[in-house]
Amino acid sequence: MTKKTLAYRYLLLSACIIILDQLTKGCALKYLAEGSRHVNSWLSFNLVFNRGISWGMFSSSETVPFLLVTGIIACVTFIVAAIAYAGYLNGRAILGELLLVSGSVSNLIDRFVHGSVIDFIHLSYKNWSWPVFNIADMAIVLGVMLIIIKQYKSK
Repeated sequence: MTKKTLAYRYLLLSACIIILDQLTKGCALKYLAEGSRHVNSWLSFNLVFNRGISWGMFSSSETVPFLLVTGIIACVTFIVAAIAYAGYLNGRAILGELLLVSGSVSNLIDRFVHGSVIDFIHLSYKNWSWPVFNIADMAIVLGVMLIIIKQYKSK
């Protein structure tokens, strides 16, 4: 596969992640405004506006902390994107970095458009409950896992 073909595939995957995430968040805004939807005993859809980072950490209704967190996320995203681009130029696989950056960019779009990240997927089992998340969060977590695996295998 040529570098140009690979670049197009990476860009297409990134665009698909961002578009899918934004479309599902739009559906969540439209259909979950009046309450949650239970699919089964372990999956439900609940609309949550997250102004912090993972699991609502550092969440604040005030503008300055929100902008500070958003700025840090943007900087980290830019750094990971630069690392991914350098890796691509050197012929390394960058799927993990691509997933992380794509998810982060989509969540940054939310921060600028909605003033918070839109989360809506909720998993639970009996008394156990996972924090509400979105498609972008899944891409970020999978990306981090792939980066860790890549680092582990390179040692």
